[in-house]
Amino acid sequence: KIIGKLVGPDLVIFDIGANFGWYSLVCSKMFSDMQIYAFEPIPATFNYLKKNIILNNCESIKIFNHGLSNETGLIDFYFYPELSGNASLTNVSGRKDVQIIPCAVKKLDEFVEENNVHPDFIKCDVEGAEFLVFQGGYETIKKYKPIIFSEMLRKWAAKFNYHPNQIINFLKDLGYRCFIPHNGQLKEFFEMDENTVETNFFFLHKEKHHGQLQKLLPL
Repeated sequence: KIIGKLVGPDLVIFDIGANFGWYSLVCSKMFSDMQIYAFEPIPATFNYLKKNIILNNCESIKIFNHGLSNETGLIDFYFYPELSGNASLTNVSGRKDVQIIPCAVKKLDEFVEENNVHPDFIKCDVEGAEFLVFQGGYETIKKYKPIIFSEMLRKWAAKFNYHPNQIINFLKDLGYRCFIPHNGQLKEFFEMDENTVETNFFFLHKEKHHGQLQKLLPL
């Protein structure tokens, strides 16, 4: 409901960690002329993403069989087929029968420059590696100030030796405020601690997104 109030026609959406494409498909159905770029590095999951797009007649969604991170190259992903959403750059599931699959990644900044496109809205759910994505997209975020919708979990972030508050502060330094969804609106969020139960967070730039904030913040 909140995403529907933040996005609109003619916008460019980056779905980072697209998995089977749920967010891409929903956004495509909301606005058929929206440009959506979906990134999924795991080949088997990417094939499901491709099939779902065809089944739902959303072939305008552009899909890319690589991930986004703070480096460019071929790196190992840890993949558990029965729980594809747990695929990550480290073994977040802790399972011994996890598969190790080399996959391509590149920096968000490089992708933006190479394809002459920039996001108005970023959805990022990459099982703990979210900070790496934002580090690799520093120049893009600084210049274009997209709305960011990101998963943040302490237990996943710890696998990458950082705390979600580092993401909050990283984006704060670029002029962003952090929010959580609350009763169909946004509620400002300042710091994660051991009592935090929220896992999905919105980041809006305090100047660029002033209009959206006026509509979504409680009076």
